Amino acid sequence: MRIITTLLVALVLISCKEEPVRINDSAGKLNDILIVVNSENWDGEIGDTIRNVLARPIDGLVRDEAMFTLNQVKPESFKGMLKKSRNYLFVRKSDTASVGIRKNKYATPQIGVIVQGKDTREIAEQISENADNIVTIFKQGELTEKQRLIDRVRLNTDRITDRFGIDMNVPTAYRYAAVDDPDFTWLRRNIVEGTMDMLIYEVPLSQIQRDSSVVQDIVAVRDSIGLIKIPTDGGPFRTEPAFSPYVNETQVDGRFAFETKGTWEVRDMFMAGPFLNYAIYNADKEKWLIVEGYISAPNAVQRNYLFEIEAILNSIRFVEKEDNQ
Repeated sequence: MRIITTLLVALVLISCKEEPVRINDSAGKLNDILIVVNSENWDGEIGDTIRNVLARPIDGLVRDEAMFTLNQVKPESFKGMLKKSRNYLFVRKSDTASVGIRKNKYATPQIGVIVQGKDTREIAEQISENADNIVTIFKQGELTEKQRLIDRVRLNTDRITDRFGIDMNVPTAYRYAAVDDPDFTWLRRNIVEGTMDMLIYEVPLSQIQRDSSVVQDIVAVRDSIGLIKIPTDGGPFRTEPAFSPYVNETQVDGRFAFETKGTWEVRDMFMAGPFLNYAIYNADKEKWLIVEGYISAPNAVQRNYLFEIEAILNSIRFVEKEDNQ
């Protein structure tokens, strides 16, 4: 996961000090956020700013899909069941401009972000200046919730632990698709519109350099594995050459990793979709551990499928050697 320990220290996101009320289970669909603001502001500069931050398109998807689904209610309607929404952003006027976090105020788990300022412009500025932090807080909360739900129906991943020295939280909806290859694990899940797949393998450190060639290196590794390991009815399974993937530095279980989001295709066939790839630096083995998920569902809304893959891959924990014998 990205390092967010400085999130609440370096910036103005602060915890509200209001007295808690009786806690009840929160409600709401994954990646939904309730926006509490009057209709005039929702239709104006404040609403536009909120949409630009929280409904921005997700990197790597073939079609534009919003990061979060936003539902607006007036402040006077924020009561009853609406107060149990797992995620909400509350806009209010105040002489002091700030962005605050309110955790588990009306239900649990629950994250509320309170934005305030003396006028429309100041409120919009607070949202813009803290945009990345607001997104991170909501997204981390949703990843934690998704991982909690997956943990209820976990697939037995002992063979992954034995081979790669990692534990990961995978739901039982997935099955092992490559069982005879000791150096390559392939998991598949059938969905109504197609399939979701995950791949796990290792490559020498020399194949991915931590320099300006990293994008080309990651693409080369993906395409070489796709050519050998992923059977198709057409050309090779590869990275879509017309679109350069997004590559960011991050961490998985405290270890350096490259996160790559992009589009895969099968050459000469009308097959394509999004992928999420992590190349995790494993100094113990002097190798990169590659974990990837991709979606083959061209007619589906893909945001929540990609989010499930992200939750699974970010659940990876390296197992100590003495526990992996």
